[in-house]
Amino acid sequence: MSALHRIAVGGYLVWLSLVVLLIAGRYTPLQSFDLVHSGVVFGAAVLTLIGSGRLARSGYRRIAG
Repeated sequence: MSALHRIAVGGYLVWLSLVVLLIAGRYTPLQSFDLVHSGVVFGAAVLTLIGSGRLARSGYRRIAG
């Protein structure tokens, strides 16, 4: 496994844990922090950009090739 792949998987796991903390902070008496919300929004934006890039790349390959 390459280093970039390990970093991506680690970042995804951190984002998933932030999502769990955000949900726990919203629906349980646990305290939620602004950093958790910001991390979830940032992670969702990054994942959306990556997904859009992959869709554009596969669509271009389908059209061009």
